[in-house]
Amino acid sequence: MPRPKSYNREEAVQKACEAFWAHGYQALGIRELEQLTGLNKFAIRSEFGGKEGLYLEALDFYANAAISNALSPMQKGGLNEIIAFLENLVTQGSPTSSGWGCLIVNTGVENARIQSSKLEKATNNYWDALNDHFKQALKNASKRGEISTNINRNATAKALVTAVMGVHAKNRSVRAHNGGQELVNFICAHLNSLKN
Repeated sequence: MPRPKSYNREEAVQKACEAFWAHGYQALGIRELEQLTGLNKFAIRSEFGGKEGLYLEALDFYANAAISNALSPMQKGGLNEIIAFLENLVTQGSPTSSGWGCLIVNTGVENARIQSSKLEKATNNYWDALNDHFKQALKNASKRGEISTNINRNATAKALVTAVMGVHAKNRSVRAHNGGQELVNFICAHLNSLKN
């Protein structure tokens, strides 16, 4: 007869997300993960497939929360929703603003050394989703006459994704929620200049 679980899976994944976000993937060993998540090494191995499996589930948790909350206003919004999203990256108290940067950005940087195809796929899926949300908001803005129809939406969306990466990297490097403020100000000023 299997032993009953002594943990709540969703809570454990959320704690793992916070642990990896704060400390990184390679820096955490199984012992530290046990302390920070309340999971034991047997559960990490059997329930999640090991440290990488737990990390992938934490990434999925993080990405889904960002997509459903922070990105969703851009689906029906326009330029103002893009600007609000960018400003929230450096606003105290915003769920997308942190001195830890962004778990997805941090993973991409670490994965340059690790070279895990699974981690690469997880990060690329998020960047693709962000790119799609930017493109949709730009399309909406163009349809409404907020911006010129001549703007290259694909190139602009890709540039915005890269800018988001830079903002989060700067936040992480200076350990401040608003480290990337100057970049956000610059990009938002540019976006405002596109308005008709």
